[in-house]
Amino acid sequence: MDLEPVPDVPALVATGKGRWIVIADLHLGLELALRRSGFTIPSQAPRMLETLRTLSGRGDRLVVLGDVKHRIPTLGRREDAEIRRFLEGALEVFKGVTVVAGNHDPGIGPALPEGIDAMSAPGIRIEDVGLVHGHVWPSEEVMAAKTLVMAHIHPAVMFVDSIGTRTSEKCWLRARLRRGKVRERYAACPSGIIVVPAFNPLLTGTPVNLQGGTALGPLFRNDLVDRASYRVYLLDGTNIGKPKVHRARRAW
Repeated sequence: MDLEPVPDVPALVATGKGRWIVIADLHLGLELALRRSGFTIPSQAPRMLETLRTLSGRGDRLVVLGDVKHRIPTLGRREDAEIRRFLEGALEVFKGVTVVAGNHDPGIGPALPEGIDAMSAPGIRIEDVGLVHGHVWPSEEVMAAKTLVMAHIHPAVMFVDSIGTRTSEKCWLRARLRRGKVRERYAACPSGIIVVPAFNPLLTGTPVNLQGGTALGPLFRNDLVDRASYRVYLLDGTNIGKPKVHRARRAW
């Protein structure tokens, strides 16, 4: 299966016997949480759905790698309505929509419209690609794939200028897995891992070149991902390579 990022969009096209669009980390309802903290920000759901419509020519099926909703652990009435509208809209665009559960998704079941394929957190396998949110250990079937695709860490890259100003941009992260450590737990090991940036425009993410910035999920937390092999790409395709690691700022 061929995997190709969409230029300027945090979405991956997977082409094999079928054509799939892979996205992650929608965090629908995030704006409601921000409003409760005093920030008035419009819902990003219409914008994200419109972006999906522009991708309809690139794939006929959609996979969402978890964190469809933002609120934990419950699902409020307004979040329920927004999630339902979004997924119903996605079903109008694609022939099929599959949702892999993320750590923000407990209790999402009542909001899923008919026609959505809901999969458990250990992930799914499509041809030679394993797909998982990344907050729990992947299944044996997923780890037997040629390539692992995950989400969860909202990858970004940090830039620091000559006067110390820090800015971050969403990015794609590619890396190798440490085969010896993986084989301590699994019978097989993918040749590489791709981490998908967050689809919600409000979420820049966690800088992968900030010390400790990728210590999320069991694969990264248990050192199964080879940090020396990190390769970073901006959404526009710019190859950053292995970025310089920066230390977190000290608290005042």
